[in-house]
Amino acid sequence: MYKVFLVDDEIVIREGIRSSFPWEASSFVLAGEAPDGEIALSLMREIRPDILITDIRMPFMDGLALSRKALSLMPWLKIIILSGFDEFTYAREALVLGVKEYLLKPIDARELEEALRRIARQIDEERRQFADLQAVKRQLEQSSGLMKEQFLKDLLQGVRDAEKRASIFPDARKLGMDIMARHYRVMLISLRRDAAVDPLLPRALVSRTADSQPEGSVHLCQMNGFLALMFLGESLESLEEYVFSFAEAVKHEARDLGLPAMHIAIGAPVGAVFQAPDSYASALVTLKAMQRHLDDNRTSIMDSGDTQAGLSDVLSLAKDASLYDRLRLAPISDVEGIINDLLNKDGVVQRSLMMLNYVLVESILTATRIVREHGGSPEEVLPENLQDDRGIQLLTQPEDIISSAREVLTGALEYRDRQSLSRYNEVIRQACRYIEENYANPHITLGDAAQAVHLSQNHFCTVFSQETGSTFIEYLTGLRLERARELLEGTQMRSSQIAQEIGYRDPHYFSYLFKKHTGLSPRDWRRERQTGES
Repeated sequence: MYKVFLVDDEIVIREGIRSSFPWEASSFVLAGEAPDGEIALSLMREIRPDILITDIRMPFMDGLALSRKALSLMPWLKIIILSGFDEFTYAREALVLGVKEYLLKPIDARELEEALRRIARQIDEERRQFADLQAVKRQLEQSSGLMKEQFLKDLLQGVRDAEKRASIFPDARKLGMDIMARHYRVMLISLRRDAAVDPLLPRALVSRTADSQPEGSVHLCQMNGFLALMFLGESLESLEEYVFSFAEAVKHEARDLGLPAMHIAIGAPVGAVFQAPDSYASALVTLKAMQRHLDDNRTSIMDSGDTQAGLSDVLSLAKDASLYDRLRLAPISDVEGIINDLLNKDGVVQRSLMMLNYVLVESILTATRIVREHGGSPEEVLPENLQDDRGIQLLTQPEDIISSAREVLTGALEYRDRQSLSRYNEVIRQACRYIEENYANPHITLGDAAQAVHLSQNHFCTVFSQETGSTFIEYLTGLRLERARELLEGTQMRSSQIAQEIGYRDPHYFSYLFKKHTGLSPRDWRRERQTGES
C-alpha cells in the first residue's frame, strides 16, 4: 500500500478527490488531509506518507514551500502538484524541486489514478535499485570514502595529540568534509544481534538518507559493528529536530524495505568538535542499554537523556576515577573489568582480607547510591545481605568478595537501565491528559502536545508512538470518534453538529473518517444502534 496525503484549501477539491477516487479498490490509501501547508507539515511528520498531493496556492504556507520542507524531512516523498492554468511560473519552480507530476485543475479520478500509478512504479523501481548492493560496494571501495570514514572514526574515538588537533580542520577540508558547527550530536545504529541480512543493506539505506541531507550536515562511518553518524547544527533546537527526523526517516524506510529491526541511539549534544567523543560515549551507553532491555523485534529510537546520560553526566572513565564515577554510566558488561582494575590498583589484591572487604563495602555504597538516584529502594532491589555497610559480615574468601561485589553492582546497573528506559511514562501520561482535555479544539496539533510536555516535535513524535503503540493522530482520532459514537447514541445531534463538537470543521471529512474506522456512515451507525435497542 502507498500512503497518500492531500493538501488543498478548497474543501470542494478535497471532498471531490476523497469521494471520486476508488481508494478501497486500489493500492493507495488516503492517510490524511489538510487545508494548508502549515497544518499539513505537522500531520505529515507523523503519518510519513509516500505521496503528497498539494495545491500550489494556499494561505499560510503554499504548496512549493510545503514541498521544500517536506522533502527535507522525508526525502523519499513523491509529490503531485495541483494548479490552475495561469500558474506556469510555479510549475517551473516545482520542476526544480523534482516534482514529477503536475496536474491542472479540475482533475478527474482517471487522471489522478494514472499519475498515482506512474509514481507507484517509480517507488517500486527505487526499491528494486536499493536491493542492488553494487553501488554501495563501489562507493566503499573508493579510497576517498575510506579515508573519510577513518577520519571520522579517529575523531569519535578522541584526538588527544596537540599536533593532530591543530591540523584537524585543514585535514577535514582536504577530504572535502565540513566539520565546522556550533553543535554536534552522534547517532549509533545497530541491527538486532541475530539479523540474517547483508550488512550493506542497512548501510545503503542510511547512506542514501544521509546523501539526501544538506551537504556537510551529517557524516557517516562504520565502527565496532554498528553505524556511527555525526550531525552538525547551528542551534540545539534545530539539531534535535534534524536528528530525530533523520532517525524517523531511517525507521520508516527500513520498515518499507523489509529490513530487520534496528536500535537507534542518539548521543548528548556537545558544543565543540573535539567533544564529539563525549556524545559518542553517551550514545554508546544508550545503545548498550537498548540492546539489553528493549525488544529486538521492533525498531526503537532513544535519546541519551532516556538513560540519564546527558553531557553533564558523561564522566571520565579514567583509571583514577572513583568507583561511582566509573560505574554510573558504564554498560553492565564493564562491571567485571572495573572491579578487576579496582582490585589490582596499587596491589590491593595482594593485601589483607580487610582491604578486600573495603572494596566490597564501597561497591555496596555505590550500588545503593545508583539505585536511589533512579528512584528505587535498595532494600527492594539489592540482595538482602548486600544492602548497606552496617553490620555486614566480613567475608573470608577473596572469590566470595569479588563475586559479591560483582553481584551488587550488576543488580544496581540492571535496575538503572530498566528505570531509565521507561522514564517517559509520566511524560506520555501528561501528553495523553493534554490531548483528552483539548481534543475538541480543531486547531490542536502534534506541536501543541509536544510543547505541553517540553519536547521537540520530532522527539515527541518518536517517544509517543513507541510508548503508546499509536501515533498522535491515531490517538486523537480515536478519542474524537469514541466521543462521536457517544453523541450519536445518546443525543439527537446532527452529524454536522457532532463534527463541530469533536473538533472537525469539515462534516464530510468527519463522515469519511467515521466510515473508514467503523465501516458505517454516522447515520447508518445510529440507525443500527437504535434498531438493536428496539
